[in-house]
Amino acid sequence: MLDSLTRAALAAQITGPVLGPEDEGFAAECAPFNLAVTHRPCVVVGAANSSDVQVAVRFAAQRCLPVAVMATGHQATVPADDAVLITTRRMAQVSIDPAARTARVTAGARWQQVIDAAAPFGLAPLNGSSPLVGVVGYTLGGGLSPTMGRAHGWAADHVTSLDVVTADGALHLVDAASEPDLFWALRGGKSNFGVVTAMEFALFPVAQLWAGGLFFDGADAAAVLQTYAEVTADAPDELSSSIALLRLPALPGVPAFLADRFAVHVRISCLGPAAEATRLVAPLRAAAPVLADTLGPMPYASFAEIHNDPADPAPFMERTAMLRSLPAEAVEEILSAAGPTADCPVHFVELRHLGGALARTADNAVGHRDARFALWIVGVGAPDAFTAMNVYADELLQRMRPWSAGGRYLNFMAAQDTGVSDVRAAYDEAHYRRLRSVKTRFDPDNLFRLNHNIPPEERPMSDDKLQLLIDHAAIADALHRYTAGLDHGDADLLASSLTEDAMVDLTPATSKIGLDFPALKPRDTVVGALIPAVGPLDTSHVISNIRATVDGDTAHVNCYVMAQHYLPQEGPEPDRTRHALMMNRYDADLTRDGSAWRISRLTIDNAWFEGDETVLLPGD
Repeated sequence: MLDSLTRAALAAQITGPVLGPEDEGFAAECAPFNLAVTHRPCVVVGAANSSDVQVAVRFAAQRCLPVAVMATGHQATVPADDAVLITTRRMAQVSIDPAARTARVTAGARWQQVIDAAAPFGLAPLNGSSPLVGVVGYTLGGGLSPTMGRAHGWAADHVTSLDVVTADGALHLVDAASEPDLFWALRGGKSNFGVVTAMEFALFPVAQLWAGGLFFDGADAAAVLQTYAEVTADAPDELSSSIALLRLPALPGVPAFLADRFAVHVRISCLGPAAEATRLVAPLRAAAPVLADTLGPMPYASFAEIHNDPADPAPFMERTAMLRSLPAEAVEEILSAAGPTADCPVHFVELRHLGGALARTADNAVGHRDARFALWIVGVGAPDAFTAMNVYADELLQRMRPWSAGGRYLNFMAAQDTGVSDVRAAYDEAHYRRLRSVKTRFDPDNLFRLNHNIPPEERPMSDDKLQLLIDHAAIADALHRYTAGLDHGDADLLASSLTEDAMVDLTPATSKIGLDFPALKPRDTVVGALIPAVGPLDTSHVISNIRATVDGDTAHVNCYVMAQHYLPQEGPEPDRTRHALMMNRYDADLTRDGSAWRISRLTIDNAWFEGDETVLLPGD
């Protein structure tokens, strides 16, 4: 928790709002679209510009606080608890360069803004299915466009430049020529490398789609899904499509003919001539009786009608897998798990057709381009229902393993899939290693970790640091050999802890309890005096708070040693009360002897004492 003065000092440097948990508007500022995750940061910064982001990142780095960034919050990841949360919704500028066919957006822009700005020029982006999704997060996660993805590839493939604030608070303009490694990693690595404050990307000449949907009764799922597998096997790149097995409740926005029933929805977007598009979907139209057919010419700006994604925030879970094929056996497995007779607790099981331009290589981190379908499982409702939904999803993903490409699509992963192995599965192995290398360079302390995190590489320990750790362990061992020799009356063990000319001075401690014990030197004298005096007693020494400073082959040590003494054979007796308990301070010099360390000087002082000092008298 940050105190009010610290937060006020931050607010003085920020244009946008800076809110703490007790401030009005805090919960609304932190609220994501996906309500499955609740964010409880120590402070939320409503960034209005790149400078605000820089100040917020530096503030977090100085205090070793993690940084989370949120535009719309459609994807649920790790809660931003006790973090610095940067919201970017106020940074929502869009500009179009019709001659260059590019768009430039700031961090909080949404897809509908871009489409509305580009449409007058007959241009369109590789947007997602929802007009409300943030442009930057979607694109950095790969960007699977349901309108033109198979024709043009991943949205990340067409990014031309990025403005990003890295963990040191610096603002970088990143493109293929400047910081090529960071440019490569950001496109596919999402928010792991910094806060992207602006992005430029390509647009494509298209004013109209032949698009819409076909809806079927769930009883016909087998015929429709089998036909869909056949149509997509030979589909041209101009045809992008998906199929969803729907179980939608009667909620606002759900058409009456879909509410509280099992249905199948085939989504189509075609860039070819209407006649060709009609020919391509003819087998689907004939697969079974159609509940509704919305296919036809569509202004690109109406793209949202293809999927009809929800417009209101709600809690939802997501799981995903990339499939390398969809043979008849895979279709049967999906029908068994999510078809008409299945006990299916989730609201839709979807397949999105990949391939085409999505399979082309590109110089960025987006992986698994050889996959042919993305499987997406989504459940909506109260978070306490997610347990059963995730169990179901685990079982379905396991059943689909024979056709799995071994990967996952990052933008379809949510809070359930944030473990190291889960995130690794979103990338090709070589890409993942390179991403960790870039992470080590730009965010070595993993400031940006509240996401589907890519950790930095393990930093190799220097020889000097390794030797220092070895020395500290060996120094502690010398102290333990000294006390263990006393506890066990072991003269050889005690001698092994001391140099030949060692001096042990107990007078600061013994004088405080009324005993006269001289300083002892050399080693033979120390051992000859202490073993007869302490060895026969029932003693136990406990060492703590060891602080050692090593200088070449010498070291200086301070520590506390609690020493409990009973008369011989009386330590284990519960009715014996005569004892001497001392909390002593050891001040020692040690010398390296090969791989071992030995005490050359030990001065023992007493912090406190209780009991009977005569227990310590030799021969008592």
